[in-house]
Amino acid sequence: MHKYMRHALCGAAWIGLLWLMAPVAWASDGAPRAAAATAPDDVAQLYRRHCAACHGDRGDGRSRAQFGLNPPPRDFTSPEAWYELSHERMLTSIKYGRPGTAMVAWEKQLSDAEIEALAGYIRQAFMRDPGDDSLHRGKQLYKRQCSACHGDRGNGASWAKNSLNPSPRDFTAPESRAELTRERMLTSVTHGRPGTAMMPFQGRLSEVEITAVVDYIRAEFMSGEPTAAGTPSAHALPPPVTAEAPPEPADMTLAFPHGLTGDYKRGRTFYMKNCYTCHGRRGDGRGPRASFIKPPPRNFLGERSRQTLNRPALYRAIFNGINGTVMPAWSRVLDEQQIADVAEFVFQEFIQGGGGAGSAPRQAPDSGGEGKKKAL
Repeated sequence: MHKYMRHALCGAAWIGLLWLMAPVAWASDGAPRAAAATAPDDVAQLYRRHCAACHGDRGDGRSRAQFGLNPPPRDFTSPEAWYELSHERMLTSIKYGRPGTAMVAWEKQLSDAEIEALAGYIRQAFMRDPGDDSLHRGKQLYKRQCSACHGDRGNGASWAKNSLNPSPRDFTAPESRAELTRERMLTSVTHGRPGTAMMPFQGRLSEVEITAVVDYIRAEFMSGEPTAAGTPSAHALPPPVTAEAPPEPADMTLAFPHGLTGDYKRGRTFYMKNCYTCHGRRGDGRGPRASFIKPPPRNFLGERSRQTLNRPALYRAIFNGINGTVMPAWSRVLDEQQIADVAEFVFQEFIQGGGGAGSAPRQAPDSGGEGKKKAL
């Protein structure tokens, strides 16, 4: 057995043993429920019982399990955790888990009050404000929210470049330096850019955070004007820009990369077990978890989705995930064929079809037939 697999299996078995040994109480409906946590000592005990096995006794992710988990457990003591983990996001993660990671859902083991207390304990015990380091904050926000489209170097060289129309902005280009004033960038990040894939961040980032990420982009990629780092604008941000032309439709006849052909039936089975909780059984973005997610899950029935999400675009999104959203990179847990299967189901059922996830599979168009795997 591969050395990594031995580590992973041993780590998983060890975590499972700790879970089985953890004391539980029983709710009135007969379901197992962890003992209530009210006093600070009780909350600390709750953390040690359910979280320390992965995140460590000090919340720094240094535990026995760290070597068997990919991605590794979150280090709550890092500056990234301070900037990225809002109280609401932590509540959602504890209650529903984090897809694509070893973070499981605790909604059946912990009450809402216990989850609230646990999130508060982690924030108070381990998370520290790294100080007013605006450029560092902007860098972390850019990495988390912007790099998926604009690239790690700000030049728009990312997986999204060929699937978005218009392409993401290249901040290093002379045109960007000439056109993008600081005020325009603040407006674009705040309100989005209609007619493009640039979404509004007003409900997700504070004014200070929007200012930090804009100043970081200008300092790192544009060599623009000096910035007032970390200082919010003295005036209200400008109003949203006017609507622009809708995107040009993508070529819906393009096949999956690497000679892959998706299997509708297998893709439907996986979607109905994993994806519907966010995107809904009808693909309308109204799954049972949707109300807790910001930005909301993709509505595959929307006009923009049906114009732009061809097979390659769906495949890339599922493979890489969507940075700045709860959409994980499924390439960590699925192989290429499984990803193509899910993408094929979404494409046939929602993008080309009318939604509703009917039980009768459709025949795949001229993409090589249904159910054939990649040639070895």
